[in-house]
Amino acid sequence: MSSIINLNLRIYIPSLNRPQALLKKTLTLLDGIDKDLITIVVSNEDQLKLYEEHIKGYSFLVSNTTSIGEKRNFIKLVAKEEYILMIDDDITKIIDSDSIALSGERIYSLILKGFETCIDSQVSMWGICGYSNTFYMKDKYTVYDLKFIGGCFMGFIQNEKFPPIYSPYSLLEDYYFSCRHFLRDGGILKFCGIGCQTRFAKGNGGIQSHFSQEERLAMEYKIIDQMTCELPDGMLRVHDTVRGKNLRLNYRYKITEV
Repeated sequence: MSSIINLNLRIYIPSLNRPQALLKKTLTLLDGIDKDLITIVVSNEDQLKLYEEHIKGYSFLVSNTTSIGEKRNFIKLVAKEEYILMIDDDITKIIDSDSIALSGERIYSLILKGFETCIDSQVSMWGICGYSNTFYMKDKYTVYDLKFIGGCFMGFIQNEKFPPIYSPYSLLEDYYFSCRHFLRDGGILKFCGIGCQTRFAKGNGGIQSHFSQEERLAMEYKIIDQMTCELPDGMLRVHDTVRGKNLRLNYRYKITEV
């Protein structure tokens, strides 16, 4: 099965205004994986010129998009491959529950295992933990519990059985993907003993290129309200904190047959 997946697999890295960080972090992390399997997705022609000045040996796609939600939709739309992995441009490590960093070769084995387990489980979305604190990790995987798959490292199967699901939201699209894939497929796969080390919405480039922190939070609050109205009752848990709205998925949620 691995050979079949390998022939129809592509790794997509959406990136904005940080070619040097991408080189230093995610591309270094993926060292050992065939460069021909990796495509960097940039926003426009100006970004393409910037990235081509710094990064050699990789393919690029121009998405003509602004938000990360639009970029992920673009990838799903244009991808010819059946097995798609999206990884953020600022990942410094992928670690296991023993705090051991995975080499590029082990990451590639993880990717194949993720898609193989999805096929065996008849689901089309998988991922890992979006944090690197091993205290919260468990050396297992889940399929039939509603789990959040963060955009930092997420895989999709797209074919006739599993047509692509698109997000109507410019931000928090990973929450939407997690819920919609769970509702359609009856499950999503998460490796709870594997996590990634990253700094969400920090540093230069990325989301910060388009929105201030205040603008981003205002957009997220609006999207949370819209998503809460759109998705079935009980899927989302929204808590008001001193820092604002805190969005979580209800892992106890069960699909009710109508």
